[in-house]
Formats: sequence, C-alpha cells, structure tokens
Amino acid sequence: MRRALIAAAALALAGCSDGGFNPIVVAAVEEVLPGERAPEADAAQGAPITREAITRADVATIRARLIDDPRPTYLFAASDNGGYVTFASGIRQTITLRGSWITGSRGLGWDLLSALSSRPDPLVQTIPPAQWPASVERSYEFPAFAPQGRIETFECRFAFGAIKEIVILQVRYRGVEVTETCEGEARSFENLHFADATTGFVWRSLQWLGPQQGMIDLEMILPYTGRRS
Repeated sequence: MRRALIAAAALALAGCSDGGFNPIVVAAVEEVLPGERAPEADAAQGAPITREAITRADVATIRARLIDDPRPTYLFAASDNGGYVTFASGIRQTITLRGSWITGSRGLGWDLLSALSSRPDPLVQTIPPAQWPASVERSYEFPAFAPQGRIETFECRFAFGAIKEIVILQVRYRGVEVTETCEGEARSFENLHFADATTGFVWRSLQWLGPQQGMIDLEMILPYTGRRS
C-alpha cells in the first residue's frame, strides 16, 4: 500500500485538473466517497465508508470531526512540504499535520494558521510511550488584524492512563490513553491521545484548534509514510 503521494508534479493543491483541484484528491474522493462532490447523488452520499474502499484509493487518509458535527470528514494526502503534510477533503477543507499533530487548518470555520512545538514531540515523531518527554511547548498562530497572526504559547504536560483497544474503520489497535494538559497565559486546554502501546504512534486524538474552533477528533486511517516517485 502506497500511503503516500504519487509524484512531485502532481502534489500541489493547485493541481492541473477539475478547475485547479488536486487530481489525487479528486480520484480518492470518487473512489471512497462517490457522489461527494456531486450533491445530486443523494443515494451514494449515504453509503457507508469501508476499509476496502480506502485501500483501493491507495492514498494516505485521515478522518476528522469537529465536536458539533454529526458526521466525520475524510481527507486525503495532497502535499508534503518538508514534513508538513496537507490533507484535503472533497470540498477543499484542509488539515496540515506533522506526524499526528495538527499544525494548520483551513475551511473548517476558524483557521489555524500554523503551529510549532519543541523537540522531541511524540506527536510529531514516533516515540515509544516509556520514552515520551514529560512535557512539550506548543505555539499556535491565529488570524489577527496585523501583518503577523496572534501567537499563543502553552506548556503541555503528558499523563498516561489505561491500556485499551479501539477500532478505527474496521482495524483494531492496542494502545495507551494519554492526557495532554496545556497551560498558557490567557487560557488552558486538554488534548487526549491514543498512542500505540509499543511504538507510541498516535492513532487517534482529540486536539485543540483554537479558542473559537475548539476541539477536533482526528483518526489516522492510513498514515502518510513518505513521498513516492
């Protein structure tokens, strides 16, 4: 399974087909979500998504749901900019990840412009749970009426919970629950993660996107494993 992008020339979100939309994303959406970009296809829109359809699409895939949304959105890997991988939906919503950490979002409501963290960050690089650092520093950039966005910085501490199993689109994973408590000058928040019990890879998390946007539930359906020519 590829779980990557096809060729550098085809990666930019401003692709060369379908009115400028990335042809990789278009093909993946049509395979996994037939009719998603054609509202008149009501019957197709209601069809359940299967692991088989994701495998056929052969593109790295995530599933995301804002807390107030009734159903999740599937997004597909569209570009890789030095390890910042942008995933796009059929209606041009985007989420940018470094590893399993969300560093940017567009079209979900309130944009997250960018985000940076200290190293090592177990959401960015896979680290076995026993080797996770006690804390990381996270900085988020939000829109503002200024040349640079508004930046908020937080000290985030990890606490490990129970070992459990979860199922993500018909695949079962065994991992540890991790609470990430983040405190800043103006506010605080809490992220929740499900990290693989052996490798530490974060398969699912509830992550904060900002004071207006709130939390988003992120699942790694097929992780991005690198660019392929």
